Amino acid sequence: MKKTGRRVYLSGIVREDTAEKTFGATHALQNILVDERKGYAYKVTFASVYPNVTNPDRSFGSGYGIFSYSRRELLRMTDDQARATLGLTRDLAVDNRNVGIVGIAFDANKADEKNNQINYQNQYVIKGDAMVTQSLAIGWFTNAASDTSIQVTYYIEMDEYEVNDDEEILLILNERAQDARGIQ
Repeated sequence: MKKTGRRVYLSGIVREDTAEKTFGATHALQNILVDERKGYAYKVTFASVYPNVTNPDRSFGSGYGIFSYSRRELLRMTDDQARATLGLTRDLAVDNRNVGIVGIAFDANKADEKNNQINYQNQYVIKGDAMVTQSLAIGWFTNAASDTSIQVTYYIEMDEYEVNDDEEILLILNERAQDARGIQ
């Protein structure tokens, strides 16, 4: 495995009404990257909510999970599989398809205010050994009771790596290793 020196920067908005997978009234998953080139993989190095400071409403800051699922996998996913993926029926830490988590810190003293986000740039955890070989998806809580989390803004940085065939096979097996539990 060798770093190519290329960095990839992803930013955008994922919306509940365009998500590949929604279930219940409160959770959604959407694919944000597809790269099916052979011989390449990515390592996520930074992730954050993309701050929307020019919007006085600022209603789309929400935490999210980063996953290595393709659009096809999301479209075929059952509600039970989606619940497991988003950590509702098992811990996210045990799922190799989970690459990282981005959270939002809220100031408890300003809980009644809409604009109470703090420290948006250091509220994330990225798994050190997680590599993305083909696809990247985001999963989030949509809070159907209000309009506050219907869409999520994201910013993700990744380093690109060249991998040989054997390394690529091992990375794909590692991504999907947790699937052997029969949940996915």
